[in-house]
Amino acid sequence: MFGGVKSWRCHQGPDFGKRRKAKYREQRDRIERERHVQIKRRTPPVSKKIGCTAMLYAHKLVKFPGYKVSTDSEPSKRSRDKMKKALLQEALTEPGVQMEILYQVRLPSLAAHNHPVPNDITRKRRRIQKVKFTAKTEIAELVPSQEAELTDTDFLHTFRVTKSVYEFLVGEWQHEVAERLMKEGVPVAELDQYKQHVLAALYYFGSTEKLAPASERFSMSPIAFLNTAVRFADFLIRQQDIYMNMPRLDERLVIAEAIKNVSGFPGVMGAMDAALIHMRTPPGPEKQDYCYDKSKAGFKCAFVLQFIVDQRLIFRDIHLDAPSAGPRIQIFQESGAWFTLQNLTSSETHVVAPAVYPLAPAIMTPHMNDVLSYQEALFNENHREALKLAANAMALFKSRFKRMQQLDRHVENNSKFVRASCILHNIALLNEPETVLDRLSLEYNRRVDDEGWHFVGKEETVAEFGILGGEEKRHYLTTVMTGRCDGLLSYVQFPSQLEC
Repeated sequence: MFGGVKSWRCHQGPDFGKRRKAKYREQRDRIERERHVQIKRRTPPVSKKIGCTAMLYAHKLVKFPGYKVSTDSEPSKRSRDKMKKALLQEALTEPGVQMEILYQVRLPSLAAHNHPVPNDITRKRRRIQKVKFTAKTEIAELVPSQEAELTDTDFLHTFRVTKSVYEFLVGEWQHEVAERLMKEGVPVAELDQYKQHVLAALYYFGSTEKLAPASERFSMSPIAFLNTAVRFADFLIRQQDIYMNMPRLDERLVIAEAIKNVSGFPGVMGAMDAALIHMRTPPGPEKQDYCYDKSKAGFKCAFVLQFIVDQRLIFRDIHLDAPSAGPRIQIFQESGAWFTLQNLTSSETHVVAPAVYPLAPAIMTPHMNDVLSYQEALFNENHREALKLAANAMALFKSRFKRMQQLDRHVENNSKFVRASCILHNIALLNEPETVLDRLSLEYNRRVDDEGWHFVGKEETVAEFGILGGEEKRHYLTTVMTGRCDGLLSYVQFPSQLEC
């Protein structure tokens, strides 16, 4: 079966920019005539494009050893297309179908060039070997990545989760699809294709590779690859009620005890803050909403992700908004956490947050007096240690799922990807041993990445209001605050530059 052809032109081939250059010169001359101005001109470089017609072709052939042709015949084009479609459908749905991918490289002769070419035999042999090596390298990248071919460490570094988490995700997705098909009365066929779909989506979330080369690794078109990632994100978002929720009272007490043992701050059930999730400048008027800084270089756009994390760096609540919504306190007032924290029935637990958030019985912020007493300074020190949970969680989140460091320009898809990655972050932490994080390469510095975004355009200040009972509770905690013991704030130890 013929799978396509890829061609390369000679580096001295046709000049495809000739019309564009002529159009620019015409526009430049017209502006000079109409506006009576002199546009600065540079001496154009001499182009090496001389219209050489030499071409190099690489033909892709797919063989199916299990399907031998019994008779030699020449069917019509319609029947050939029908046979080809049926064969591809069977190869995608039935497991165990063997395929052999072959590449035939056709090199141009020296006579095909219309310019002098070195005729040194040794140099020619080196060039041929280089072309063949390049072709072999590209062919290896086009072969879909299979989980069985990778060691546990390589799989973790490539797809950013362990094999056990990958198998768990495949099983959950297949189970959901099977239940839906049964309710609709549709026979449940083989669902092995979801193994490849989960691999493709995990690779997209865990890498910064562009869409086109990433899709080639899985023998998918860029649109199909992106649609697979979107469908996987939709599946994860449907699991949010299972893997992301505010802790119950008994859970809050356990979390508070764990955090107190290492930070010295009593009653903390989580840390709350917000961070930027950068993306390329979206088209149309949306770039005004998601722009947090505008300079000569252009728009800097991002989402604002507000989050609450516990002692295991698991997201308990998230809220996604645009920077145009305002500073952190305004974004917080639009989130569900605003109502949840006000309605907490237990006065024993609370979250810690920066001083830009309002002081409340369920939200403890640091003292911001010019002169602090010993107990107030001790309160702030322990508060700062507990708040490091937020910075450490975001460092782990963006280090594991590198796509969150720079998203594409499509706002709707990006919103799904951020939410899905937060849920995937929780699933991984809940189903992986703690030692896995020591094997991951953590390459994210929030202090550098966020670039002081909350001071750009809308300068933040200390919250000027609080909720009844917050000041009294902070005064009581300040009075009973004791020094903390030395230890880690969580089971993950991050470099000091990641903490803020």
